[in-house]
Amino acid sequence: MGDTGANPGRKSWYKNPVYVVSGTVACVICTFAVGFVIQSTMEKRAQQTAERAWVKVQDATILGPLVQHNVPKATILFHNTGPSPARATTTRLVMTVWTSNQLPDWEMPPTLTTAAENVGVIDPGSVVSQALPLMTPLTDEQGMHLERKDWFIVILGVVSYLDIFGNPHETKLCLIWRDTSNEHLSPCEKWNVVD
Repeated sequence: MGDTGANPGRKSWYKNPVYVVSGTVACVICTFAVGFVIQSTMEKRAQQTAERAWVKVQDATILGPLVQHNVPKATILFHNTGPSPARATTTRLVMTVWTSNQLPDWEMPPTLTTAAENVGVIDPGSVVSQALPLMTPLTDEQGMHLERKDWFIVILGVVSYLDIFGNPHETKLCLIWRDTSNEHLSPCEKWNVVD
């Protein structure tokens, strides 16, 4: 005699064509639904990326001279290259004398300052300027090292803003004055990130 506990008239679910077809249809529908959601999300992000504000450093100049007791002053131009306004824009900038001819091996610049300057709205294509003095007058030692070009003047900063979709963005910057015969600062080898 066979196993009396088994129901010989009952088929396994995976052998029943109705269950197999239903399961296959459900899997196909789920796959299409997930694919549609992923594609819609990617299209939305691509559209937002194309339509959002992009605030970048356009130029930075500095006025010396690098002599004792002088306070060099820099002007940084921020340009919104995107097709929509940058809202609630604030900047945090620090200019200092870098006591080395090389940038340190840090992942990110240190926290600059909690005092942020409110810029407001930067319209598409618009440029705003930010003036920035050296934190303290140059000392005799700093002037000597800057003239010898074994120290540099460095500007570190962050520009934060909201795009038209309410998403926050930050432009991190590091600018360095290496060539004192030229009034333009150049980007550092690192720490310049446009988000």
